[in-house]
This record gives sequence, C-alpha cells and structure tokens, in this order.
Amino acid sequence: MARFIPAQIKAWTGGELLQTDLSRENIENFYRGISTDTRDLRPGELFLALRGDNFDGHDFVQQAIKLGAACLVVEKHSNIGQQFYHHFDRKSSLPDVLLVDDSLVAYGQIAAGYRQTLLASVIAITGSVGKTTTRRMVSEVISRQVCTHETVKNQNNLIGVPLTILEASDDDDVIVAELGVDRPGEIKRLSEISRPDIAILTSIGYSHAAYLGSRENILKEKTDIIYGMKPNGLILINGQDDALRNWAAETETGLFIWSITNEPPQEDRYDRLPCFWAENVVLTQHSTSFEAHTDLDPTQVLQVTIPAPGKYLVRAALFALASAYALGLDMQQAALDCGQFHNTGNRQNIIEVGDLLLVDDSYNASPESVISGLETLELLGETRERTVACLAGIRELGKYTEELHRHIADWLVEHPVDQLFLVGPEMSYLAQGLREAGSEIPFSIYERTDDLIQDLEGQLRAGDIILLKGSRFYQMEKVHIALSEGTIRLVK
Repeated sequence: MARFIPAQIKAWTGGELLQTDLSRENIENFYRGISTDTRDLRPGELFLALRGDNFDGHDFVQQAIKLGAACLVVEKHSNIGQQFYHHFDRKSSLPDVLLVDDSLVAYGQIAAGYRQTLLASVIAITGSVGKTTTRRMVSEVISRQVCTHETVKNQNNLIGVPLTILEASDDDDVIVAELGVDRPGEIKRLSEISRPDIAILTSIGYSHAAYLGSRENILKEKTDIIYGMKPNGLILINGQDDALRNWAAETETGLFIWSITNEPPQEDRYDRLPCFWAENVVLTQHSTSFEAHTDLDPTQVLQVTIPAPGKYLVRAALFALASAYALGLDMQQAALDCGQFHNTGNRQNIIEVGDLLLVDDSYNASPESVISGLETLELLGETRERTVACLAGIRELGKYTEELHRHIADWLVEHPVDQLFLVGPEMSYLAQGLREAGSEIPFSIYERTDDLIQDLEGQLRAGDIILLKGSRFYQMEKVHIALSEGTIRLVK
C-alpha cells in the first residue's frame, strides 16, 4: 500500500498545503494510503474528494475527519475548500488539507508521482476489443513467475487506472493495467500516469465511435498510449489489424514494435515486424489449442492449450507469451500457464443447457466481437444439429451504425447460420443487408429482448447451438436465464 509524505503530495499536485502547527513540526508525518470513499477509509489515510454525476465527495469531508483521515484533498473553489482557505485553524487538531484546482486531475498526478517511485514494469493494454480478456490472460501467465498486480474488474478510466497504480506495492514486479476511453485525450493522460514499459494494442475498431467520431480518431486515441512510454519501451500490436500495421510502418515512435497474429506472417510484406504467431489452431467444445512460434527464437515451438473455446483467445495468449518473452521469463512455463486461464462473466462462455449448447457472449458487443462470436458458433456448430444466432443491436457507433450492421450481414451471407433472431432497431440495417443480398437465412426481428424470449417458445430444437450477443443495453443474458429456468420449451 502506498505511503505518502506531505511534501510529495504538494509537489506532485502543485496544490496549496494547509497544516496545523503540530503536523508541520512532526518530521516523520506521512499518510498511510489514499481513499476516495469514506466507506473504506482507514485512519491515517488521505481522503480525496471526487465529484461524480450522482455524488460529490466534498459532502463527505466531515465524515472523513471523524473517521481519522490524516489529509483531505479538496477543490479550492468548493464551499468546504473556501472554508478551509479562509478559516483554517493552525492551532487545531484538524488533518492536513491540500487545496487543488481539480481533484480528479490531482488524483492522477498523485498516481503518476507514485508510479515514478516504483521499480515494477507496467504492461498497459488498450484497444477497441479484447482489452479485458488480454489483460486477464497476460496477468494469469505473468503472475505464475513474478509478483503481479493488475487492474481489478474493468477499472480502466481516469479513476480506475490511478487506483490500480496506487494499490501496487514495492514488492510488485509487474503491474498489468487496462486503459479504456470514452472521450478524446484520455489514453494520453492514462499513459502519462502509468508510464508503460510494454504497451499492447489489441485492435482498432468502432467502439465509442459516437464519442470519438471516426476510426481515424479512434486510431489516434488508442495509439496515444505511447506518450507516457519510456524510450526503450515495447509495443505489441495486433498484426492483422491493417490500421495498426500502417500506423507502425508510417509513424516514427522510437520504440520497439512486435506483431501478434493468429496465423503465420506474410514473408513478402514490406513492413515485416518481429512476430509471434499461431499455427495448427484447434477448437473443441471445451478447449482451444495451438502452436506458438516467434522469429525472435525460431527454434522454440510452444504447445498451448486453453481450457475454453474461442478463436479470440489465441491472440490474447500470444500477447501474454510475447510479454513473458520481453520480461525474460521461462517460455515453456508461460505456455503451460496459459492453461490456467478461465473465462469470467458472459464472454463466449460455452454452456450445456439441457439439450442445447449455449455460447453466452452477452457481456457487450462491437462489430468485431459479434463476428468473433459468429466464428466460434460456426466452428463449434460443425458437431451440432443447427446453428442459431440471437443478436441484439450494437450501440455507440454514431454515424457508422448502418454501415457496420450491414458489414455483419455481409459476413453472414458468406457464413450463414440456420436461424437468426434479431433484437433492436439497429438490427433493421442487418436485416436489410440480408434481404438485398438475397440471403436465405430465416430471421425474425424484435424491439426488445423480452419480446424475443416470448417468441422463442417452440422455435428452438434439441441439439441446437445458440449464440447470445448484443450491447449491454439489451441484456441478452435474459435469454440464458430463461433457457436455464426451463421457461422456453424446445421442439423435440
């Protein structure tokens, strides 16, 4: 747990530090950690008052004092900040007070300052799709050989990344941090806070296009991860993403760049990078296996088996193996440790529900992840009676909504399923794409997921394999619940 001295906090934030005479005279004074929530604040910690859409941490300052906070970080222009500024009693027993212009910015500054005191290497992961899976795979593999600290859940924003850094300790060898984005400029700031040694770019898609405007803007935002990197840093890119390959070829980063691909690299490419790739990929209902190769060590072939099916897991494992190689770890052990990975949440979980095989990928959706789910459905469907896809609309695509739903229709024309159920107004574009292409896939479209569930009665058959996929808004996991509870009867 981080420990701070008053001079550090003042220097990192540039804030105005108010101290009582007793506190100023105590040369051994320090704060035992940092908290932004009085519900978990411990005596001796620094309490930083953040503002949110539905709360204001400044309203809890008095409670933080009662709980024994050793320092309060508040915005100078707030009511409580103005009270401290004009009426701070240096003869009292008040905790120290640090007045700052913006508490969220100060939170990042404290994390950035603390990061500079740590010897740990930071692996930072960003991209439009696959961040969480890659982060979990990397952490699973690395943590078996060195002391590792990682992002908890999906805390990948301007609050979560500082929290990840601040919860690291001097004993950690590696910090694995996930970097997300909702607004322009966030990745650059998160990179400046985390100072990555290794940056992983999983893909450049259209997630959050409604906020960032275009795929070019998304590429610019994601690749801004290089801003905080050290001069000898390493970037691992998805080598099958043309936007990332072109960026790597055209941009002078001064950093090392390696490519990660699910298939052997093309020897005749002018932009050939050092590469980790997969060969002989095999998917079953319960596993994904492949051979991992790298031209950095052509004599070594690593056998990898992951106890979950999914083509998307291959690249995540290769990112983990490349990270292990860069850190100088035992590669045979790293390959074995890929076998410790397990899916969490509703990310392509393969589940037998009675006479059905369910691919529950309802966690969220992007155009890329929908096609990834359909690929898994196709591969596993070779051993089942019928393939059924229940797809809900993809949100936050802005002006690309129609184009990208039609793109999924184009993929389905080439890789048809036996039955298609669509949910949400966005899916009208996919349906129109199928009609215009003359597709013979039978489909139905519904306004809400509840409407779909009511209509599934008698339409599913024993032996079907079913994919559930859609944006969180549509709660496609409700279909899984209904099937598990037996409220949807099957045709025998």
